[in-house]
Amino acid sequence: EKLRLSDFYEIENFRLKKLLDVDNRDYARKITSRILINPYRSNDLTFFIDAGKIDGLKINDIVFNEYGMIGRVAELGKFSSKVLSILDEDSVIPVISKKTKKSFFIKGGEKKLFLKHIEKPFELEHGELVLTTSAAGYFKKGISVGKIVKTLDVVYVKPFAKVSDSIYVNVLIFDFKNILE
Repeated sequence: EKLRLSDFYEIENFRLKKLLDVDNRDYARKITSRILINPYRSNDLTFFIDAGKIDGLKINDIVFNEYGMIGRVAELGKFSSKVLSILDEDSVIPVISKKTKKSFFIKGGEKKLFLKHIEKPFELEHGELVLTTSAAGYFKKGISVGKIVKTLDVVYVKPFAKVSDSIYVNVLIFDFKNILE
C-alpha cells in the first residue's frame, strides 16, 4: 500500500513539475489550481477549479495542463471559477499552425476541434502542431492546443490535453494591455 501511494505521489509531482515549466513575465503570471470534483458532471465540456477573483483570475484566462490548453475561464467566483473546455461548442480560439504558419480559429466539437475562417485547409500538414495566438487580444501566444489531422474528406485539430488527464492545472493570468505598452 505504501509503495502504491509513493508511486502516486511521484507521478503527481512529475505532473506538477511539468506544469511549472512556463516562464513568468511582467505581463503574465501563472497559478496552479486543482480541478474540483463535481459528482453531477456528465461530461468534460465545463469544469470548476479552486481559484477565482481573489487569486487575480479574469474571464478568458487560459487553463492548461502539461500537455497543452484545456480551456479558458468562463465564469468567476470569489474562490472558484468555471472553465469552458476547448471541446465545448461555444469555445472559439485563435490559433496558428507551426509549420505552414496559417492563422485560423478552432471551434469545439465534443471530441475534436473544427477549423473556422481558413482558406485551403488541406494545405495544412498532417500532424502539424497548432498553437494559441494573441489575435483576439486576450490569449497568450504559443501554448500548445493540438495537432492537425487530415482525412480524405476533412481537416480538424485533435487536442493534446484532456480534463481527465489532470488533477492540477495552471491558469495563465495574462495582461494583454501591459504587453502592448
